[in-house]
Amino acid sequence: MKGGCTVKRITTDELRTMTDREGLIIQGCGGELSEWVNGINELLTQEGILQNGDTFKDVFAFEHDGCTNLLFSMENVDLHMGKLAIWRLQSHSAFGGTWLSDYLPNRLGVHMDEATAQQGGGLEMKQSY
Repeated sequence: MKGGCTVKRITTDELRTMTDREGLIIQGCGGELSEWVNGINELLTQEGILQNGDTFKDVFAFEHDGCTNLLFSMENVDLHMGKLAIWRLQSHSAFGGTWLSDYLPNRLGVHMDEATAQQGGGLEMKQSY
């Protein structure tokens, strides 16, 4: 795969523990997952969201409500956060994009304040606004 990306399959229980991270979840990814990853990386590069030749390197696949979903981790990714937020809203009907921090409480019932307090960690991202 381009950019050294790996797709790791995880369970929703593993996903529930990722309260100290942020990422973009694309819902309903059928077919070859590497094609989704390459396509999203290429699209976001063309849109000027992924910067300085960077790509999403850590991508997680999980099943929920009969759908295969991809979590694109934003850790250590050089991206323009403002443009990504606008793209996510504009493309929601096509990709079902949502933030991990929204998905966990709204789709999986994770109480974010309690989970973050228990883990006590922060997240470092290289971002442009």
